[in-house]
Amino acid sequence: MPQKRKLSCDVVKLTDETDFYPAISPTRPELNQSGQVVLISGGGTGIGKAIAQSFVIAFASHVAIIGRRLEILETTAAELRGMAASSTQVLTYQGDMTNKSDLDSVFDDLASKGLGVDVLVLNAAKFPIPGSLMDHGMDELWEHMEANVRGPMLLTERFLKQKTEKKKYLINVSSAAIHQEQHPLAEGLASYVLSKSAGTHFIQLLARQIPREQLQVVTMHPGTVFTDSLQNIGISEDMVPCDKVDLPGAFAVWAATEEAAFVHNRVVWATWDVTELATSDIRAYLNEDETFLRLGVIGFDLSKRAKGY
Repeated sequence: MPQKRKLSCDVVKLTDETDFYPAISPTRPELNQSGQVVLISGGGTGIGKAIAQSFVIAFASHVAIIGRRLEILETTAAELRGMAASSTQVLTYQGDMTNKSDLDSVFDDLASKGLGVDVLVLNAAKFPIPGSLMDHGMDELWEHMEANVRGPMLLTERFLKQKTEKKKYLINVSSAAIHQEQHPLAEGLASYVLSKSAGTHFIQLLARQIPREQLQVVTMHPGTVFTDSLQNIGISEDMVPCDKVDLPGAFAVWAATEEAAFVHNRVVWATWDVTELATSDIRAYLNEDETFLRLGVIGFDLSKRAKGY
């Protein structure tokens, strides 16, 4: 077994680029999304919008974006249609990710059009004002659990209940905060860390129960992208080194292909160079250690137990 490497933002990371690079370019023929129907929650702004743009560039047949603000969705859809050199059709759906009837309406409408979702991107999330769990109170904390756990659960349930034989792809946009709770910034985002961890663990458990040949799952940290969420908690663009939003956008397209099958049901960073990830000793470790890059308790190995137990 290869020596275990400690991954960080400086390991398996792009050296000079902060946006997408040739290996994950949505223009690559190997990443072509022709015939694929893509549904993106929170697709009207920020990272979700960039993901939608990349799937349009990759010639997805349909890109559907869901969000709460119809005006923003329509503005984004107009931009996507304007950039589409392909025949990609862009659909918009106004809805609350925690409202089951809203989500049912989305899938029912798609079905009425003869469309089944092939790629689901779980991107929408609630981001808190900095503070401790007790500062926020349980009512506020539960709102985060509704948005970051219940919402993804509802979307995923409808996605998997579709009557289609095609292989499905699920991209879960998570955060490095779920495994860096000791970081000073993460300590002030406890409700976000807790809810995103729970949501990601749900996806991880689900992926263990469905063969990869039927459902390929990739959970990604999108990088440090300067969005309204960061600005709202008092972080300015010059305070932290930021990645361009095109990077997670293109990474999501790569994750929805067979090239990414080796990171199925793992937590990976969009800032990692996928070529190095696929060819370095880390690839060997992924093949041999089922706990590597998955949520769990560091230090436990169930194979090492007392005799007789």
